[in-house]
Amino acid sequence: MGSDGIVRELQFFGLAMLRGALILALYDLLRITRRLIPHGVWLIAVQDLLYWICTAFLIFALLYRENDGAVRGYALFAVAAGMIVYYYLIGRWIVEPISGILKTVLEFFLRPAGTVARKVVQVGKITGHFYKNKLKNKLREFIIILFS
Repeated sequence: MGSDGIVRELQFFGLAMLRGALILALYDLLRITRRLIPHGVWLIAVQDLLYWICTAFLIFALLYRENDGAVRGYALFAVAAGMIVYYYLIGRWIVEPISGILKTVLEFFLRPAGTVARKVVQVGKITGHFYKNKLKNKLREFIIILFS
């Protein structure tokens, strides 16, 4: 009977470590996004606030579901341990390479799109000037006919 309780506590400890790893993985996604798309100070602050609210919810949900809502020091230690293990095994090796790969892929696809967009703008300007001049001439003719 006593070993069932120990097994349950060990499972809870493992779940808390996994939750810590998940929390840090989500932050790595934020870091990758920030490297791909420039963010201002206010947007970063809002993102961090939402991140920490979600983090608090994830930890609360874990404690509520698995530990009847009781906050125990070892549970928070397990979350922190999971974050540390994730960082040293995966996290510190993942942000730079993924950011670099995604940036290269985006540049590969966006560079031709930028070229096409510039050409479309050029054609639009030329067409606009052409029709603007035609419209001016037609308006002049109309005014001359109207007042003659």
